[in-house]
Amino acid sequence: QIRTLILNKMKKLIPVFGAILFGSLILTSCGEKSSKEPAATNDESNVDVCRCLTEPGNSEWAKNNDDACRDAISKEIGVENYENINMSQNAAISAKFDALAERCTGSKESGIEAIDQNKKLTPYIGTSSGYIWESTNFEAEIYTTLAFDDLIFRTTAYAMNGKTNSEDFSKLIDLSGSWNSVDNKNAKGVFSGNNGSVNWVFSDDFSSLTNNKGVVFKRIKVK
Repeated sequence: QIRTLILNKMKKLIPVFGAILFGSLILTSCGEKSSKEPAATNDESNVDVCRCLTEPGNSEWAKNNDDACRDAISKEIGVENYENINMSQNAAISAKFDALAERCTGSKESGIEAIDQNKKLTPYIGTSSGYIWESTNFEAEIYTTLAFDDLIFRTTAYAMNGKTNSEDFSKLIDLSGSWNSVDNKNAKGVFSGNNGSVNWVFSDDFSSLTNNKGVVFKRIKVK
């Protein structure tokens, strides 16, 4: 009779122990999940756009959320891909980008080092300030232009065809790529497609530059 009584009590306690054990497993599981760093997301709606603009580009978070940040920033300023936009030729988009940067950082610098660093040189060398660069090789009858935008440079070579009027020239080659300022007198670029490199050194008054092939370009004002 005593044995029967003990068995009956144990039957009543087993569900209670089971519930306690199950509950402890759930709490342990939740604790483990909450302590982990949030996983990377490819969804721009779930990424902090301001963190995208201020996070160091070499951090794990920035690397893991590179695509999501690109999409989030692009969505914020109303373009498909802001990395492909020539800001100097799109004043409205550039203004939206600056406004976003100012909202997130308190200044008009974006927090994206490549953009901010280039902007410090652009007033002296860039098309947004009305400057392009030209080089004329009379012996080879080659005329070359060079232009710097926010993150893009373009260089075009023309055959002069024995003429001196640029309207009579014929285009030989048109190349572009990305560029970065090294300091206030030096810049470097990488050509799209073949990843070839090029360097430029600017004169103290920015009236001329010399590339790594020794070709000298003169700065001209076009607007």
